[in-house]
Amino acid sequence: MHGSGRSGLGAKPPSAPGPATPLHQLQGTVGLLADAPRRPGGGPDVVRVPDGVHLGAPTELRRACERLREDVAALHLPLDVPGAEGARQELAALLAQLDDYLLPRLRRIDAPLLAVVGGSTGAGKSTLVNSLVRRFVTRSGILRPTTRSPVLIHHPYDSGAFLTQRILPGFARVTSEAPEPLQPIDVNAPRVTALRLVPDEGLAPGLAIIDAPDIDSLVETNRDLALQLLAAADLWIFVTTAARYSDAVPWDTLRKAVDRGVSVAVVLDRVPAEAMAEVRVHLATMLRDRGLSTAPLFTIPETTKEADGFLPEEVVRPLHGWLSRLARDSRSRDIVVRRTLVGALDSLNERVRLITAAAQAQVVTDGVLRAAIGDVYDDADTQLRAGLRDAGLLQGEVQARWQEYVGSGEAFRGFDGVIGRLRERVAAAVRGRSAPSAPLAEALRKAAVALAVTTAGSAVETLVRRWRAEAAGQGLLREVAGGPALPASFPARAEQLVRDWYAGVQDVIRAETHGGRPNPRAAAFGVEGLAGLLVVLAFSDLNALATPTVAADGAMAVVADRLLRAVLGGDAPAFAVSAREALQIRLSDLLATERARFEATAEAAGVRGELPAALRSHLRAIEGAR
Repeated sequence: MHGSGRSGLGAKPPSAPGPATPLHQLQGTVGLLADAPRRPGGGPDVVRVPDGVHLGAPTELRRACERLREDVAALHLPLDVPGAEGARQELAALLAQLDDYLLPRLRRIDAPLLAVVGGSTGAGKSTLVNSLVRRFVTRSGILRPTTRSPVLIHHPYDSGAFLTQRILPGFARVTSEAPEPLQPIDVNAPRVTALRLVPDEGLAPGLAIIDAPDIDSLVETNRDLALQLLAAADLWIFVTTAARYSDAVPWDTLRKAVDRGVSVAVVLDRVPAEAMAEVRVHLATMLRDRGLSTAPLFTIPETTKEADGFLPEEVVRPLHGWLSRLARDSRSRDIVVRRTLVGALDSLNERVRLITAAAQAQVVTDGVLRAAIGDVYDDADTQLRAGLRDAGLLQGEVQARWQEYVGSGEAFRGFDGVIGRLRERVAAAVRGRSAPSAPLAEALRKAAVALAVTTAGSAVETLVRRWRAEAAGQGLLREVAGGPALPASFPARAEQLVRDWYAGVQDVIRAETHGGRPNPRAAAFGVEGLAGLLVVLAFSDLNALATPTVAADGAMAVVADRLLRAVLGGDAPAFAVSAREALQIRLSDLLATERARFEATAEAAGVRGELPAALRSHLRAIEGAR
């Protein structure tokens, strides 16, 4: 440990704190100054405390923010709707601020004030931090080590406030006091996940300083880390130089500070003596024009480092003294903390409304995509059922095989003639020739399989076309299990399903014809022949039985009905309806497996319809608790 005799942000330990500095004697309290007069080279002379900087019902407010955090963490914006990428970034930033700043501060309003030193590459941030504590606690230099951990310097008495995960809970704690070794630049460096804690007696109790990475670093993860640390701060100490103070990147970051009500102090580094007045006035004007007229401005002249590598004490003394008095005076520190806290709470309204709108857009789009699934597959199921009962399956090969089975020409002249010819064909089969009903049975099964495959394939194509019309749907199609097309295994599954069903029809025939006295007519047709007749009747438009037509399919239904009635009695149509419904159920279930692939994809996206309303409710609760 370094003794208190060392020049730094020294303060007596809590056991002998000394008298508090009166508020009016402070050089400045960040963000709470209204056109305060300034001394050359120093900070503002007076501080005015604005009315209305207060927080009501801290416990209720904390609980409301904790409930908000739970739902913000549960919210995902997986669908690629317009504006989704920006909303995802805002969502991540909001969650980080809740975790890193708002909730930790609400849980311990009296915790040490956290000041984050940030700025552009080469602005002299680390040199400034080292010079303030007169100790090498962070590595300085323009070429930053890309995987370095941010450094948090605090008084040893405040160790308990930072060793836990109270603030920046996503960072592991490292307690090494030596600066991190220099590492080569790697633009693809992974995100830093550690926070290096350095206790130092030269820093007053009640104040901690973080040296953050460059906000314009070549490494994207460093830039992101810098913004995350700044969002976790009670106070931003923004360092820029006389040569770069008008650059766009720092001002964009400062604009975010204004938008969120963060307390800010600005350090203008490396100012040539001959340009001091001009540059200071110009920068002060820019700060005023951008809503930062009350931010303390400290200037450090261009100078040579001392032999020990630090800036001369006299050039950092104004900032050194301001921070020392801020650390010692609990009221001044409380004003800074509450100003930033109130600003962060004020910013919740717009930020939560933004992500709520984004969440609502996700819900709407999710509904559109799910409705498309329902529409397409409900239509497909209707088409499937219609295809099984409108006699369409009796065309083509089925009709040809039917003609072979019952004979042509005189086939419809009389029932006895048909029976006679069928008996002859059965007898021929007994003598060793192929069963006359086998080709018909195979044609009927193929027709049913073709209906299932065609219907399912058309449904997939239609749904893919509708999803591709939505940007979010295009992204989800890449996530569909097995791909956005009819699986190659579907025809085989359909074929096996139809064969199993056809075997069930044969079992029904067998049970009906072999349960009582011998039935010569049933024996003449055989189980497979009767099953073929029953399936023909099942695939027919049964209305044709009441109004026979000369159409081939209508005649097929009439003949099949007459033959089956002769064998099974008057229950033949009922058997046919039952067989058809059994196939409908099986094919509908098979079609539902395809529907389920797309439904599972939509479900896996994780869009939660209740969250937009919940977020709005949390926002009202927070406003009420304030």
